[in-house]
Amino acid sequence: MSSEFDGKHCIQCGGESFRLVNDEWMKRTFRFVEKGQLKMCDGCGAKYLVCGQCGSLFTRVHPALETWEVNQKCVVCSYEDPEVKAWDGVSAR
Repeated sequence: MSSEFDGKHCIQCGGESFRLVNDEWMKRTFRFVEKGQLKMCDGCGAKYLVCGQCGSLFTRVHPALETWEVNQKCVVCSYEDPEVKAWDGVSAR
């Protein structure tokens, strides 16, 4: 398992097989998920927001998500998602 997130492997189990999923709870809870896509790791079920530019894994998303856990930009293409930045600012208050 990789200890550093590379946007291609699951940070939880090191898996590299993912599928698109629809998670209504995540969409209602996190605005950036509502406007984006989620992929789930086939190995452990961890969910990730997909980068709107290159399609890599942008950041892990889970029910107890804290602002410090959210990547501010894609580790593959350096895209900064404005919805993620807006959520980070709102939740930090």
